[in-house]
Amino acid sequence: MPFAIAPEPLNSPCRVLLVGAPPFAGALRDMLAGVDDIELVLTDATQALGQAALLRPAVLVRALGGREDSGDFIRACRAHASLGTLPLLVLAPHADNAGRDAAFAAGASDYLAELPTQTELLARLRYHALASQALQERDDALRRLGDSQALLARAQAELDRIDGVDGLTGIPNRRRFDQVAQGEWQRARRNGQPLSLLVCDVDSFGYFNHRLGREAGDLCLRRMAGLLTGQLKRPSDLAARYDGKQFAILLPDTGLDGAVQVAEACRAALERLALSHPLPERRIVTMSVGVASTVPSEDGVFDAVLARAGEAVLAAKSRGRNRVAAFRA
Repeated sequence: MPFAIAPEPLNSPCRVLLVGAPPFAGALRDMLAGVDDIELVLTDATQALGQAALLRPAVLVRALGGREDSGDFIRACRAHASLGTLPLLVLAPHADNAGRDAAFAAGASDYLAELPTQTELLARLRYHALASQALQERDDALRRLGDSQALLARAQAELDRIDGVDGLTGIPNRRRFDQVAQGEWQRARRNGQPLSLLVCDVDSFGYFNHRLGREAGDLCLRRMAGLLTGQLKRPSDLAARYDGKQFAILLPDTGLDGAVQVAEACRAALERLALSHPLPERRIVTMSVGVASTVPSEDGVFDAVLARAGEAVLAAKSRGRNRVAAFRA
């Protein structure tokens, strides 16, 4: 890496942590003495990692003596949380090509096989300091971008909630479901027609989410939403994400027998999909479905149907999961 002319001095002092022993460390110290934009701190290899993490230098210089190996030191720096991307320059006068190759393989940023002139040394240090600064600025910008994206995501989630759409799955959310359910309840009561409710609960989803991570869990819920909506045949049928891992399906003008058929079709479709589950005894993602059905009476409330469907889900799980249980409300 030739440097014929040193870059302009930095706007603020560049902190350089020099790790090594005489005579080369001393020679470098003499070269940098009195340079206004270089702040030199000397330490030895036993204290270097602690000093580097504390001082947060812009450049780390490892000066070797004789045929001393730098590989372990470089690897330790690269494995350190604070030093993984820090520019690391190795000075190893009289070292052979194998030593240089090993240093680069271990993660060195730059390598000098002979003592440089002051001009070249300053050029290299300033170059690496500017690169380090640019990397830090990039990381800060990415962090700010991530914060902005998180803020936008929260705002979008709030808009989706207000608009009645679940932000993760794209199907109606609980707010929208409650609105539709109340309307269908009133209509069924006026017409004397049955109204059925399915509550679909993913089996052992907490374990699934914990072992595979939130992204995998979110993907599973999106697949679930698509599968459930695909089982509905009439415009009046509604599938919604009801609560975390639970989905609700509203079936107007449908009695208990018809609702059980829809529930079994949904359960079987998920089983056929064979999404992998990390729990050995589960193997694939399944769901337990609770079904409740009623013909609304004048003094009845939809919450009673919800409660019965919830009881049916618990019954399905108590019977071994991956099954349908049904009650009349």
